[in-house]
Amino acid sequence: MQNLIITKLADLHAGDRILSWDGRPYRPARVVAQRLGYIGAGSVQGVRLVNPHPTSDVEHVLYPSQMDGRRLEVERP
Repeated sequence: MQNLIITKLADLHAGDRILSWDGRPYRPARVVAQRLGYIGAGSVQGVRLVNPHPTSDVEHVLYPSQMDGRRLEVERP
């Protein structure tokens, strides 16, 4: 496993585990399901995450406009 600091969502890969952002830990860590790409119809792009609560129907997506420039601590297999 490799630990990285990433500041652009485009640098995330499927399977990466996001341990923290801007020093705030994610508990549990968030796992990237799909790297940066188009979300649904239109031109909106985002990174899809595996829902940490499998019984919930809420989709977890990170958007570049909100996350680029923030420090993400990532564990890469």
